Amino acid sequence: MGEAILWQRLEADLRCAVDAFPGVAGVAVRELKGPGACGVNADEVFPTASTIKIPILVQLLCRAHAGEIDLSRRVAVPPDQHVLGSGVLAYLAGPVEMTLLDLAILMIIVSDNTATNLCLEAAGMAETNGLLASLGLVETQLRRKMMDHLAAVRELENVSTPAELVTLLALLYEGQPFPAAAAQALEIMKKPKNGFLNKALPPGTEVANKPGWVEGVRCDAGIVYLPRRPYAIALMTKYAPVDSDEHEQFLAATARRVHRTMAALDGSNRYGRLVY
Repeated sequence: MGEAILWQRLEADLRCAVDAFPGVAGVAVRELKGPGACGVNADEVFPTASTIKIPILVQLLCRAHAGEIDLSRRVAVPPDQHVLGSGVLAYLAGPVEMTLLDLAILMIIVSDNTATNLCLEAAGMAETNGLLASLGLVETQLRRKMMDHLAAVRELENVSTPAELVTLLALLYEGQPFPAAAAQALEIMKKPKNGFLNKALPPGTEVANKPGWVEGVRCDAGIVYLPRRPYAIALMTKYAPVDSDEHEQFLAATARRVHRTMAALDGSNRYGRLVY
C-alpha cells in the first residue's frame, strides 16, 4: 500500500510540473523489476529529435548480429555526406574513414548527424520501421534522415511517445529483440554524453540514454540502473516558447522528481524503512 501511495504522489507531482510547463510536455516512468509505473501525457505523440537514434542503433546491431552487415567494415565519410548540427565529423579536415561500429558510437555519444545517416543507410529506414512495428511500437516512426529540414516542414517528422520509448527501453533491458544486440545497444548507450538525464542525476549514477533536441523540442529517454529498482524514463516536450536554459531546467527538475522517488524505493525495505 505504501508503495502505491508513493507512485500516486509521484504522478501527481509530475502532473503539476507538466501543467506548469509553458509548452506541451510528457513523461513516462516504469520500474524494470516490478509493476510500478506512472505517466503524464504518456501517449501523446512528440517529435523525437535525436532520441530516434535509439531504434536506428538497435536495428543496426540486429542486422550485425544476424550476419547481414559487418560492424568492423571501414566506411569512408565523403564531404558531400556531411550534415551540420550536432556531432564532429562534418567539422573535421581531410578524408575521414572509420568502422561502422565507431560511427554508431558517435551517433549516440555526440549525436553525430553525419554518422547517423551512414548508420541509417546500413540499418535501413524501412527495416527500422519494420522492427518497431514488430515490437508493437506503432506510434514510433522514422520518416527522415538528419537534418532534413524540408522533410520536417512537409510533416515528415520522426516521432514517438513517452510510453513507447519506455517500452522500447524495457524490451532492451529484457534482451529483446535479440539478446546480444540489446546488450550491445545498452552498453553503447551507457557511454558518457552530455544528456539531460546525465546532468540531472547524482554523480556516479549509471544510465543508458539518448537525449535529443531541435527547435521547441527536448527529449531524453534512458534506463537508470539503481541497484535494486532500475527504471526506464522518457521525457519529451514540444511547442516550447522558452529559452534553452529554462527548457532544460524543466527536464532536469522533472528527472530529479522521478529519481527522488525511485531512490527512496531502491533504498527501503518493504515496510518503508531506509536500509541502504
